[in-house]
Amino acid sequence: MIELVIYAAVFTIIAVMLTLFVFNLIKVQTKIRISKEVSESSQRAMEIMLWEIRHSQSVYTPTSIFDSSPGQLTLETSQNTPEGEETTYIDFYLASDDQLYIKREGIEPEALAPKNIKINALIFNYLTTTGTNSIRIELSVSYRSASPKPAYQATTTLISTASLRND
Repeated sequence: MIELVIYAAVFTIIAVMLTLFVFNLIKVQTKIRISKEVSESSQRAMEIMLWEIRHSQSVYTPTSIFDSSPGQLTLETSQNTPEGEETTYIDFYLASDDQLYIKREGIEPEALAPKNIKINALIFNYLTTTGTNSIRIELSVSYRSASPKPAYQATTTLISTASLRND
């Protein structure tokens, strides 16, 4: 009988340890998935904005908002122009739903990140030097989660600069 009690106690301890290990493993996997999603989404959005800047002719300053968040950037480009047009405009802006959008002339706005990604800050800086005009972008992104637990939170900030093709 004593042996049976000892076996049951050892089995219970092992079962509790395995259960805690499995729950911890699930928590770590969730944290990794959330961090990866935030990182990949922010990098994709940044790459799209940088590509468009590099292939643009100029910045349309009347509708662009610089040096504050939420910023807005309007670019004049000859890439993917509507039929019969030589240039077109592309807007990057933060909407009221904390989503980053790209708006091409004549096309509906397109979100650059999934709905569960929240843009905390979007700042554009217009940098001009002799013969070169560049845009510096600061993008702060977090995961939308109803849970306040750290395992379900992730935030990243990316900063990059691109020069315009012509100006």
